[in-house]
Amino acid sequence: MCGRYTLRTPLTVLAEQFLFDLNDAAGDFRPRYNIAPTQAVLAVRQVEQGAKRELVPLRWGLIPVWAKDTKIGYSTINARGDTVAEKPAFRSAFKKRRCMIIADGYYEWLTDGKAKLPQLYEIDGGKPFAFAGLWEYWPGPKDGPKAEAIESCSIITTDANELASNVHDRMPVILDPADYDCWLDPACEDRAKLERLIRPFGGQTMTVRPVSTYVNNVKNQGEECLAARAG
Repeated sequence: MCGRYTLRTPLTVLAEQFLFDLNDAAGDFRPRYNIAPTQAVLAVRQVEQGAKRELVPLRWGLIPVWAKDTKIGYSTINARGDTVAEKPAFRSAFKKRRCMIIADGYYEWLTDGKAKLPQLYEIDGGKPFAFAGLWEYWPGPKDGPKAEAIESCSIITTDANELASNVHDRMPVILDPADYDCWLDPACEDRAKLERLIRPFGGQTMTVRPVSTYVNNVKNQGEECLAARAG
């Protein structure tokens, strides 16, 4: 499961790590501490084989091309890795429209009675990484009032690793940098090869720490979201 995350790393650092053209990057970039579903998120994709990578804003919550409206996006923020190749909402995107959703931390919530206690997972002290994602183009409904076309995305999840399983049995798929080219290449349709990339993060550099319940409210932003939780 992944329902909230952070992206605080400067755009110049992201461009160097994920190899997109900084001049073509999405404007109005600012640090974000509480990214939530239905918001615009930054993703790296390769639209055609051999094309350069591009950084684009996508709405979080994948809207299949056949959807009647945008409401389905509330239930498609995540795609289970074990069924992503078969589910009608995701199978087309899995074949040809994979992307990397950029983050530098993600939250999960530990339940303690009625309390929801947020935990922040990071890698290498907060360095950026890439969630395995899917993207889709929705032209608007075939019937009814005309609506603006939307490009949207979903984060793929898998079984939790040992560290993450203390809070939740699922975790987002965090791609190994060696797999970026394969994941982004729209010409790669080898299902078995792609499914091998959908696995729990195995690095020993992942850490988790409790943070303030300030982040529980999706409206709250800023560095206060990362503050140590009192008590």
